[in-house]
Amino acid sequence: ALEDLGILVDRDDEGYMLQIFTKPVEDRPTVFFEIIQRKGSRSFGKGNFKALFEAIEREQALRGNL
Repeated sequence: ALEDLGILVDRDDEGYMLQIFTKPVEDRPTVFFEIIQRKGSRSFGKGNFKALFEAIEREQALRGNL
C-alpha cells in the first residue's frame, strides 16, 4: 500500500495529491526533497504537514540532535 512506501495522500474537493519526502541530503535534517504528484488537486497538502513534522523529529531523534 502507499503507506508502506511512505507515500502520503491528501484530498480536496478537486482531487488528490501524492507526496513523499527523501531522507535528509545534508547534515541538517531540514534539507530534503519533496516529490509531488497531483490528480486535480490544487492544495498544498495541509493534511500531510503534521506527518512531515513528525518525520523530521524522528530523523533528528535518530541522529541524537532533537
